[in-house]
Formats: sequence, structure tokens, C-alpha cells
Amino acid sequence: MIRTEIVSERELVAAAQAGDLSAFNELAKRCRAGILNELTGLTGNGHDAEDVIQEALLRSYLKLSTLKEPYNFGGWVRLIARNIARNRLRREQKFVQLREDSVQSPVLSNDDVSVKTELALLALSRLSSKLRETSRLTYLSSYSQKQVAIRLGIPLGTVKRRLWESRAKMKKEVMSMSRTGITPEPLNTVPVIKIKELPKVSMTIHATGPGLYFGTILEEGHRETCRFFDYPGGILTQTALSQVVRKTKIHHRDCFEVLIEHSDCEPQIPNVLQYFAGTPDGFDWVMIVTADESYPQTRFFKEGEELFPSSYSSGEWDEYSARVVNLTIGKINYGQCLAVFWSWENGTPAESFFTASGRQVLHRRYAGQKAPESQNYLYKDLSEESRKVFKGKEYRLWYDTILIESESTTTGE
Repeated sequence: MIRTEIVSERELVAAAQAGDLSAFNELAKRCRAGILNELTGLTGNGHDAEDVIQEALLRSYLKLSTLKEPYNFGGWVRLIARNIARNRLRREQKFVQLREDSVQSPVLSNDDVSVKTELALLALSRLSSKLRETSRLTYLSSYSQKQVAIRLGIPLGTVKRRLWESRAKMKKEVMSMSRTGITPEPLNTVPVIKIKELPKVSMTIHATGPGLYFGTILEEGHRETCRFFDYPGGILTQTALSQVVRKTKIHHRDCFEVLIEHSDCEPQIPNVLQYFAGTPDGFDWVMIVTADESYPQTRFFKEGEELFPSSYSSGEWDEYSARVVNLTIGKINYGQCLAVFWSWENGTPAESFFTASGRQVLHRRYAGQKAPESQNYLYKDLSEESRKVFKGKEYRLWYDTILIESESTTTGE
């Protein structure tokens, strides 16, 4: 329930942006009737007006993080609704006479609005990878349709078609779930991550590989699957399967060959072969081969370049900062883990979470306000709720990579 002390629009917007659905519902309740009256006159009937207001509220919920001070939630939703209605009228090429006796559609209850807003992200997450990524970039990150077309390498008309199809599917999905009450947690949204600080505990771990994305356990036959969830929204953007294929020699060095296959992504990411060599201090990145559509691209690293340490300890160090936490992801509690914060110099620091056995199960990437321009995120759209302050600089959570499955096809594990 909404707290009684929250009465101003500014307080409600701040609470809604922090994830309080009751605050969003209160905002919607305050502005809904007036906007619905205007839409009824604009569209000519209550049924179309109701359809437009539902879509406008859905869009406003998905893009709530983009609303900045001075807040004017009602005016913002009204503008969204007007644009939706006018675009529909333009598509249908029909004219509407303003009539005083336009039929009014009944206002939905607060519970109805709550259900629709709560399930909006679930509906978006269940779209196909092409529709999901197009909608995510448009609605959750405020890219223009033209920017989305460039980002995905597709025609602008394809972006518009995908968005139209996505909206239709999302509305149908939300209405279906609202009626049945079925709200299972899909694999296409980030599971709940709980991090409990353990400030009085110290810990040292010995990593079993260079990183979650590359195949954490460097031994022949090991396979693991991880998923990437981008913010805002925590929507699945790709799945990566890493497999340690064999041991081989590259430039007279003994290396592990790791095959990485990508799926659930748009645009499609080519498969990659990565080669790592163990050193007394950690792991060297020796070579990368990318299976480009036209030709393979190969990159060699100098010896010692991109060195990954083999062990980490809690405390402040030159290359990283580490602390002990209790980590739960979804239904899995990993117990005491070491959270290693590193690579903050380039403005996009990472935080790697290792279990006591040295297996990395969570990788978080942040973006700073002065980070280099990227086509993968817009800093202003990233939520302040998940911000991290380190050495006086603020960073916002960009994406999570989570271990989904890990297994070894050898008998040695």
C-alpha cells in the first residue's frame, strides 16, 4: 500500500522510480480520468479511448526512469496518449467529430491498473529475441526508432513493424495474465538478486578461470551457460554457452581452447574461440578468433596482456577492491562470496562475485556519467536505485551476467 506520508507528485514519482508499484498506481489514478475524457473526444468513442490510455500507461511505466524533474507525470502521460491516438487516427485515415454525448468508458479500478503495470515487463520479456530487443531499446532505453534501426542494422520500416507487433503481443499477454492470475517468473527477466554485506568477515579465493563469460572452470570438457540481463528493466539480451574444447599450443604456449556460442540475441553475435594460458600469477589471454559471417577475425595478445589474477582477497588493493557478502540469486543461496570491484579507470567498472570454491556466478557491469559513448546503454536511462559510489564517483548498473548451468563432461570433476 502507498504510504500515507507520500502525497506530492514529486514524492510519488521518486517512489515509483524506486520500484513502488502502489506509488505508480496512485499517479495513474490521479491523472487517468481527465486524460480519458480528452481521449474520448479525440477518438470518438470510449472503447478506443480506453485502449489508448492503457497503452499510454503501459509505455509510461516502462519508461518511468526517463521522467526528470520538474516532474509532471500527468502532462507526460497526456502527451504520450495524444501521440498514440493521433498516430492511430492517421493510420486508419478517419475523421472524428467532436460530440458532447461521446460515450464514456468506465475507469478501471486501482487493482486492475496495478496488475497491468506489474506484468508489463513480464510481457515484454516473453517476446521473441528480435521483438524483445527492439522494444527494450525503444521503451526502456529512450533511443529513437532511427537509432534503434542503426543499432540493430535493420531498416527503419522493420523497426516500426516490430514495435507494432510487440505492442499487440504485449497487450494480449498482459490481458491474459490479468484474467488468469498466472504470473510465473520467466527466464527472460533477471532473477531476484539479494546481496547482504558481511563487513566483519575476511576472505581469500583462488579463481578457477579467467571469468564467468569465458568458461569459469578451465579444464577440458567443462561447459557452462550464462545469461545477460540489461538495464533498465533487467531484460534478457543474450545467452552464452562456454565450452572448454581442448588443450592446444599457440605460439609454443599451452592453452585452453574455449568455444563461446551465443543465442537469444538481436542482432546475432558470432561464435568465438578464445585461448587462455595459465601463468604463475593468473591467466593470460592469448588469442581470439571471431567467426564473422564473411571471414574469421583473429587477434593476438602480447604475453602478459589482459592478465587475470588467480586469487583475490578482501580489502583495498591497487588493481581491485573486494568485500565479503552473502549472495542469493533467485532460489539459489551461494553463501559467503567475494565481491571484486575492478576496472574503474575506464568509466565502466565491473563487479565479479566468486564463491568460496573460486567459481564466478555473477558479473555486474556499471557505467559512469563520464564513460565513453556506447550504443549499448544511455547513462541517463539507467536507474539511480542500483547506483554504486566508489572513490567519490557514481556508477549505475548497466547489465548482469548470471550463471545458469555448469557441468563437466570429464570424470575429473
